[in-house]
Amino acid sequence: MMRIDRSLLEAAYDTGATGWQTLSNVVIPLTKPGIIIGSIFVITIVMGDFVTVGVMGGQQIASVGKMINTQMGALQFPPAAAHSVILLATVLMIIWALTRIVDIRREL
Repeated sequence: MMRIDRSLLEAAYDTGATGWQTLSNVVIPLTKPGIIIGSIFVITIVMGDFVTVGVMGGQQIASVGKMINTQMGALQFPPAAAHSVILLATVLMIIWALTRIVDIRREL
């Protein structure tokens, strides 16, 4: 957001745009690639993270990563593998959908 030209914000203010109009029409379109890349990083880390969920929410919180870890510990490899593939497919679909919103190669 630091790379947004201040003259664009001043032009929006001079034309009578409110703060919300400036945000939705100037700031968000210019920061959309950063928002998408940040979302991809967060989604890929959070989907498989089970240690933080266990520490922050106690051991009673169910997450996909924790379920896969429990199944691996109980030597239930086929269900763990199936859940891992489902988790991978879900994350890939979310990333694919986010990259359809913004062409990251063109923007960077």
